[in-house]
Amino acid sequence: MKAKEIDGMLEQWSGEEPGAVVLGELEVRPVLADEMPRVAALLEEEHYLGAGRAVGRSLVQIVHHRGRWAAILTWGPAAMKLIDRDEWIGWTHSQRAERLGLLVQNRRFLVLAETRMPNLASRAMGLALRHLPEHWEHKHGYRPLLAETFTDIESFQGTCYKATNWMACGMTKGYERRHRADFYREHKRPKKLWLKTLSRNTRVILRGMDLPAAYRPGCEFQSAERALPLNKAHLDSLREALREVPDPRASNRSWPISTLLTLICLGLFAGRKTLSSIHRYGQLLTQKQRAWLEFLPKRGELPGRRTPSYQALYNLLGLLDPNDLADTLNAWLASHHGTLPRGLALDGKYIRDLLLTLGLSEHESGAPVAVTIASKEPKSEASKTEGELTAAKRLYPSTNLHNAVVTGDALHCERESMQMVVENDGDFLFQLKGDQPNALAEAQRVEATHSPLLPATPRTGDTDASSSDASKYLP
Repeated sequence: MKAKEIDGMLEQWSGEEPGAVVLGELEVRPVLADEMPRVAALLEEEHYLGAGRAVGRSLVQIVHHRGRWAAILTWGPAAMKLIDRDEWIGWTHSQRAERLGLLVQNRRFLVLAETRMPNLASRAMGLALRHLPEHWEHKHGYRPLLAETFTDIESFQGTCYKATNWMACGMTKGYERRHRADFYREHKRPKKLWLKTLSRNTRVILRGMDLPAAYRPGCEFQSAERALPLNKAHLDSLREALREVPDPRASNRSWPISTLLTLICLGLFAGRKTLSSIHRYGQLLTQKQRAWLEFLPKRGELPGRRTPSYQALYNLLGLLDPNDLADTLNAWLASHHGTLPRGLALDGKYIRDLLLTLGLSEHESGAPVAVTIASKEPKSEASKTEGELTAAKRLYPSTNLHNAVVTGDALHCERESMQMVVENDGDFLFQLKGDQPNALAEAQRVEATHSPLLPATPRTGDTDASSSDASKYLP
């Protein structure tokens, strides 16, 4: 559609009202289905990148004044990987793959030529951002948490983004994705990256261990997960550490023990709970990632590297002394752990329905801090209960709990566990249930008169705080 045809469709900006009044009366709404040809024509005619093509979830907003269009904003999926953005969020590779749908990208922003006036761009952008979460939710069933966009530094200064509190967050590397998800082409025009939070808790939610239910519709839980939970430097370090684990297999083995154990550990770190899911995780890795893990070349003259078989992983775990793996992995985790305050959560999971592992993990991110073998008995609820509690008591004295809060379910709510955590300079938050009636009654009494988590001065008539220690009521 040419400019003359567009002129016939576009009502002229009257120019009779003062600019401040016009700006104050701007409104924004989602585009209607029958308006998309007009949107495409205007973008193709007036935007320097053209209309582009719609991919994935999308939204078009129209900023108007009494029905007369003033600006168009199009939104779509966020970039798959941006180093500066991902570092600012602080999420893991697995979290990014799962939660990328909670980010949206401003793909086009056009102030129509017939309506341009001072401050219109920033006013239109600010108005669109305020309504973006509700418009997106109405169309797609959830609210996005973060918006991103790019500006060409050779052509634009990004003034309206600065005016609407977007945050400049580094430069791109000058590549664009073409056709396939893992194919990029260099265009040698780096863009400035801008980010805009759409919630007060954007980063907390995106990198948190537990995702609120309202945001789950925007996540992809069944996608083929190729992201590694460790960066390459940490992966190389882990692989070298696992070379020292004694190999119980025969001398005619094909796969190095470090390769197999690294794959198993990465699978656990990525949340895989069975050996079959760990094996599947390895099959989905890219050729570059397979090279990092030192997967063997494919047989014959076929290019690339093959994945270890399920049987190779199964046989190794069947022969391996699991405590050798736990000790080596604990030493590696301790050498790479930071010094920030930590919240550690207890979790037990079976590998191959035979070995029950127990891990202390970062509460916010799920990153493991220490692991041990809780039970070698066949999978059962009784062995899981007994094994978790015993293994937890082995972990407490061997793990640095300074500045940490250990959380656990009611299984761990008993005197010896509490005492071991406190003696190792940690704090605990264990679940309390009705099968410990005396402790529960005392905890309810304390909760009614004191803040359960913050220090509080006893009220008149209350007993001394030390005498209300619920742990003395535990068996």
